[in-house]
Amino acid sequence: MKREKNILKLSALGGLFFAVLGIVWGTIINSSMIMFDGLYALISLLLSMLSIGITNYIEKTDFDKFPFGKGMLEPIMVAFHSIVLAVMCSLTFINGIKEFIEGGNSVDADLALGYSLISSVGCALVYVIMYRMRKNVPSDIVKAENNQWLMDTFLSIGVLCGFIVSIVLEMNSLSHLTKYVDPLMVIISSILFIRVPIIMLHKSFKEIINSSADEEINDRIYTIVKNIEEEYNFEDSITRVSKIGRELRIEIDFVFNDNSTLNELEEMDKVREEVYKNMKSLNFKKWLNVNFTGDRKWAL
Repeated sequence: MKREKNILKLSALGGLFFAVLGIVWGTIINSSMIMFDGLYALISLLLSMLSIGITNYIEKTDFDKFPFGKGMLEPIMVAFHSIVLAVMCSLTFINGIKEFIEGGNSVDADLALGYSLISSVGCALVYVIMYRMRKNVPSDIVKAENNQWLMDTFLSIGVLCGFIVSIVLEMNSLSHLTKYVDPLMVIISSILFIRVPIIMLHKSFKEIINSSADEEINDRIYTIVKNIEEEYNFEDSITRVSKIGRELRIEIDFVFNDNSTLNELEEMDKVREEVYKNMKSLNFKKWLNVNFTGDRKWAL
């Protein structure tokens, strides 16, 4: 999908800019917090480039080698993405604790404040543009990238507030505490940030093991199937739905009885077509199987 690739390219370019800016600026003024921001952007850049490659590979049709498609690569990519970010947050948390215990770190708060302003506005801008572009793009990779920029925005705003506090402290008798502001922000940011990749990892793991789709999707499909069950007087229907990346795997089994009004093969295909049309509003690629049986055991 062209729009998906354009969103990922925007994310990569934004990551490159803030990676260079953060690492260079943080090194010059000796700020662990700004270097953490730059390192986060660098890792985001590498992950964005990997996401572009995975997206291109998923779109290439190779039925002989992948008869069920390559949709599973998407949650695997999101899981890898989440693990890398969680590990990075854990390591920076440990380094922040170590720096705090060792007496903190002196930073030029005025220069740090300038970086924070640029970063806050820039990250928020990239997030908003990506959010608008990704509407009607059913891609968990893009969603993960967009969430990452939201995290970057909150991080930058937090850093901005932290350095404002540092400047205020320098103006009174508490100036000796300013050296603890930088490592303290690293510690707090690491704790707050690790929550998002953990949530992403949990969701992607559920998709990898073919867990049931969320309630909203299930309820919509269940309603469609039950309406058709009543229309044709089937004895029962069993529906299984799992979400894997941008795909929905849907299996529906209709159980016949003596009152069922459907008998011919053409009528069965008509039901399949009806099911498919009623699901068009679900903005996912669909792997749909609709089966018919007279014995319920074949549906279980």
